[in-house]
Amino acid sequence: MDALNEFRLILEKGGTDTHTACRLFDQFGEVSLEELPGTWRGKEFHTGHPMDGLLKRLNWYGKAFHDAENVDPLLFEGPTGNVFAVDPVPMMDSRKLIKAVGGKARMRKVLHRGKVSAAMIYDNLPIIDHFRKIEEGVLLGMMDEKTAEIPYFFILEKI
Repeated sequence: MDALNEFRLILEKGGTDTHTACRLFDQFGEVSLEELPGTWRGKEFHTGHPMDGLLKRLNWYGKAFHDAENVDPLLFEGPTGNVFAVDPVPMMDSRKLIKAVGGKARMRKVLHRGKVSAAMIYDNLPIIDHFRKIEEGVLLGMMDEKTAEIPYFFILEKI
């Protein structure tokens, strides 16, 4: 079975394990920096990671790539449907959601797991989100947090 069909089956099933997610990530293609600018709707790709379900409960909306130096890594949707950027530092240390002023990350091409592909580097956290292309306008993201034992996976769909 090819990677795209396996990915679709996993979505229908509701999740997979970290090993399978890593294997699929490695099979998908590189992403150029030119493909990233714009707003992307996010959803979780469940692998049994401790963060599974957290972003959905917080009404995670996605990410916004403005240019190479300005990325809003966390967009959330408010109760009235308004979308706003959140500073990832207080959120990641479990304090609370605080609106961000200006981008809190940047994008670069990074060699990761044998491929050079677009990545988002957080300004103030030891985290890099690596991206692989599932198909046009759909990316699989792998959050590589320096202190985490396993990566966290998510999907981005370009709006």
